[in-house]
Amino acid sequence: MNKNNKILISLVVIIIVIILGSLLINNKPASTEPIKFGFIAPLTGDAAIYGTDERNATALAVQEINNAGGVNGRKIEVLYEDGKCNGKDAANSAQKLVNVDQVRVIIGGGCSSETLAAAPVAEANKVILFSPFSSSPAITDAGDYVFRNYPSDSEVVRQQARLVINYGYKKIAIISENSDYAISSKTIFSDEVKKQGAQIVADEIFAQGARDFKTNILKIKSANPDAIFINPQSGVTGGLLLKQLREMGVNTQAFSYFVFGDKDAIKTAGSAINGMIYFDTVGLITAKGQAFNDKYIAQFGQIQSSAYGVGAQYDAVHILANAEAKCSDDTACIKNYLYKMSPYDGVIGKYNFDSNGDIKGISALVPKIVKNGVAELYIK
Repeated sequence: MNKNNKILISLVVIIIVIILGSLLINNKPASTEPIKFGFIAPLTGDAAIYGTDERNATALAVQEINNAGGVNGRKIEVLYEDGKCNGKDAANSAQKLVNVDQVRVIIGGGCSSETLAAAPVAEANKVILFSPFSSSPAITDAGDYVFRNYPSDSEVVRQQARLVINYGYKKIAIISENSDYAISSKTIFSDEVKKQGAQIVADEIFAQGARDFKTNILKIKSANPDAIFINPQSGVTGGLLLKQLREMGVNTQAFSYFVFGDKDAIKTAGSAINGMIYFDTVGLITAKGQAFNDKYIAQFGQIQSSAYGVGAQYDAVHILANAEAKCSDDTACIKNYLYKMSPYDGVIGKYNFDSNGDIKGISALVPKIVKNGVAELYIK
């Protein structure tokens, strides 16, 4: 064999080795490690009823996905953290999930204060933060990696204010808990009331988790409003506040939001809740929504908090699983997938996201009145 032939054979061998190596690299077995999702919501404290329902909805969605083979053959595993409906605990939970557990996606927070506290951690580490239940307008600007499928208060609360005024009330008192959600929503509510030509005759704020509201109630009573908008963070707090209002002889028509539809508010307020009018986001009214509700009841019993919020939690898991199927833990890819996502046909309706990561397509409110401890549609 001459020298030229030896060189040729050597080159052929090298090329074959390169090709085989390339094939081995490109066809290496896909990862079978579980996909880890973080979860932050209130699992203890006054708002635990919401976090418990959200955890159940998450577990139901994960169970369905994993039973169907997971995402590209990988199971989803959820690491649950208790945000306790406050910024400090939520920030600590986010730090643990990102820096210790190495998650790339967090579902939460439940409360707006949780989401706003977790957002800087998620944004700094390019981790997806997807909230199904936070409505503070400040979340709109919380970061490029922050999304939510719950409507912002920037429009919902304005609708609430307009409805109260359309019902004929012109002198309105507001009493709010000192939390991110309540303070931002009461500001929007107040501004809209004034814009519509009505008055805010009292604007009271009480400490987070307070149990005694007598001083606030006396000021409201002296202002002689013809309607009161109650703005708590949980059904427990709201129920206690409404009960004390009635005990102190303030029988003015009371309004609030969906928190008065949960079992804690009804139990805590007792008979004082009868006649309360509250505004709820459209819930599980589609065929898909009803099917989800039936599945939830079969596994966990009746939804105890916001049907919309629980449905949004379930949708969030499926949306993120779809994104993972396309992107495989690449959060820049997941982020772009969510921004460009076609309208998702979920259990809460059909929707997608705008350039701020806020939901597009769902915002309608349903007014409800409580009679004999049961909420029904309110028709003026």
